[in-house]
Amino acid sequence: MCSSDLPAFTVPAVPDQPAGVGWIRSMVPRFCEGEAHARRRALAERVIARIGCPPRSGSPTAALLAAMGLPPGLEDDVAAVAAAYQPHVPVPPEADAAADRLVAACGGRTEKAAARAGALVQAHAATLALIARLEAGDSAPPVPVTRRIAPDGREILVDLAAAPFGAGRHACPGQALALHLAGAGPRGERDTGRRGIEPVPD
Repeated sequence: MCSSDLPAFTVPAVPDQPAGVGWIRSMVPRFCEGEAHARRRALAERVIARIGCPPRSGSPTAALLAAMGLPPGLEDDVAAVAAAYQPHVPVPPEADAAADRLVAACGGRTEKAAARAGALVQAHAATLALIARLEAGDSAPPVPVTRRIAPDGREILVDLAAAPFGAGRHACPGQALALHLAGAGPRGERDTGRRGIEPVPD
C-alpha cells in the first residue's frame, strides 16, 4: 500500500479564497478531507458520469467542453488554470482571471460549478501527458508524483509508478474517462483499433 492510500497521510490543505484559482482549489475534492471531500467527490463523480464517453476529436479538453455544453473558447482558460492549479505553484493574474471566467461559465460560485471546473482543469495536462506517454510507448505514469502531508507534518512526494491514477479516497475518479480520451484500453495500453485524438499544444 502506498502512502497516498493511508488515512494518516492527507492532501495539502488550501486556504479559502473569494475568487480566482484559489477559489477553485478551495472548493474541489482534490485539496480537502473528511465530509467536505466526500460531498465534493460525489459531485465530481456525477459530472464525470454525465460526460460519459464523448467523441474523441480535437484535444481532450475540447472534447470535454463539448460534452459539457461549454464554449470551445474556454480551452485557453482551462489551460491557464491547470498550469497554476497546484498549491505550490505561483498564480499569475491572468490565471486568476481565467479561473473566474471558467467558474462563471460553469454556473457561478457553487460546489456544483467547482466540480465542473475541477473536472476540466484536472483532466487537461494529465490527459495530454497520458496521450504523449502512450504514443511514445512509455509506461511511466502521466503524473509521476503527488503530494501528501505525513503524520509528522512534513510534506512528502509520493511516487505514483505503482498507482498511476492514485489510490484510496483520493484516487482519480476520471480514470476511465481519461483512458477513453487517450484512446487506450482499460489497462492503459494504446488501442490502435480505435480512433485516437490529435493533442493540441497548450
